[in-house]
Amino acid sequence: MMDAQLDQPLLNADEAARLLRIPRSTLYELVRSRGLPHVKIGTRGLRFTREDLARWVADNTFASRQSARRLGR
Repeated sequence: MMDAQLDQPLLNADEAARLLRIPRSTLYELVRSRGLPHVKIGTRGLRFTREDLARWVADNTFASRQSARRLGR
């Protein structure tokens, strides 16, 4: 798994925020409070992989009660 991530270019905070369609400030808040996966470079640099972001989105996607009822859950 580690090798697969090294094959991917790392995204900076602006690129990751654009991919997730959120403000950069929200991205930093998610890193701090909700465990958004990231790579820390030095004391201030954060980088992200598309694979980790996609997995985080999938893991943190919840259906509304109405949607869940339609899906039979």
